[in-house]
Amino acid sequence: MQSDVVYVSVPGTREDVLLKMAEKQINGFPVCKKGTKTLVGMITRSDLLRNPDENQIAMLMMRDPATVTPRSAVRTAIKLMLEKNFRRIPVVDNDELVGLLSIPDILGAILENDEKFQKMPIKDFVNIQVIAVWTETPLPLSYMIMEMAGKNALFIVNEEGGATGMISVSDYIRLSEVTVEDNISKTHTGTESGVEWGWTSKDFLVVTKRLLKLPPVPVRDVMTKTIINVTEVSSVADVVRILRKNDIDQAPVLSASGSLIGMIEDRDLLKLAAESTK
Repeated sequence: MQSDVVYVSVPGTREDVLLKMAEKQINGFPVCKKGTKTLVGMITRSDLLRNPDENQIAMLMMRDPATVTPRSAVRTAIKLMLEKNFRRIPVVDNDELVGLLSIPDILGAILENDEKFQKMPIKDFVNIQVIAVWTETPLPLSYMIMEMAGKNALFIVNEEGGATGMISVSDYIRLSEVTVEDNISKTHTGTESGVEWGWTSKDFLVVTKRLLKLPPVPVRDVMTKTIINVTEVSSVADVVRILRKNDIDQAPVLSASGSLIGMIEDRDLLKLAAESTK
């Protein structure tokens, strides 16, 4: 586990999380009570994008997350990650945050240096379902397509169908803008977390929300053009090493002739790590 854990606190805002993500280049954090290391939740980049009109960390985070202790078996953490579709799990001791365990941590410890996996090719773990959008697709629409497909990245293709780039969830967070929007309502009762209240001269209620929005630009303007890829004959250990070194969670897989045949995600290798701990 990582023992030097970066976390955010409640009460806090979306802006606090975005600033911490940009500063630390981390896409998810444990959430603790302010002034303590008592764990109360987890918040990830996906939580921010799924709830664009919410500003308070307490309303965005996952409450009472699954946890392990420093004495838990690694296979217990892997089982939780697979069952809950988590990328990271907090490590707690007497309700206090003492560490964080992520998929790259596990793969690095189990698969990267094992001689067996240095000889095992990744071809059996490649996901052949690849989602692509046209270079002129508006950025907000591309994110909607990615979410509907249940993917973490999209390929960008030109008019001839050739792959020209990629865009991932991390890119969407980096490109998102916090804007302010006023909604005027005749409703005079109730409260709403994370908003500011005011009154117009016509006695209408004004609710000011901070929204997370994506700029309406084509994906070609913001896509990643330099793509780190692997081949179907690359070994499991080499792929884990490449993903960890470049701090990415997936990579395109090419055939021996250089054609795109699918994607490999670190999550696809987690089951292999689970089998190795039995």
